[in-house]
Amino acid sequence: PDMGNISADGRQLWLSGRFDSEVYMIDTTSGAVTKIRVGVEPHGLTVWPQPGRYSQGHTGNMR
Repeated sequence: PDMGNISADGRQLWLSGRFDSEVYMIDTTSGAVTKIRVGVEPHGLTVWPQPGRYSQGHTGNMR
């Protein structure tokens, strides 16, 4: 895992798998890991406090 962030409610930890072309969502209560295949080398991940607002890239810029 590379960079990431936790959801506003603290229930999910999101991490980018920079060298695996995956994004990981970890349930902070159960420890369950969900792997999501994405493009090549995702680097950083911003989780916005608004439901459904995510940005690939640790700068927080919406794309």
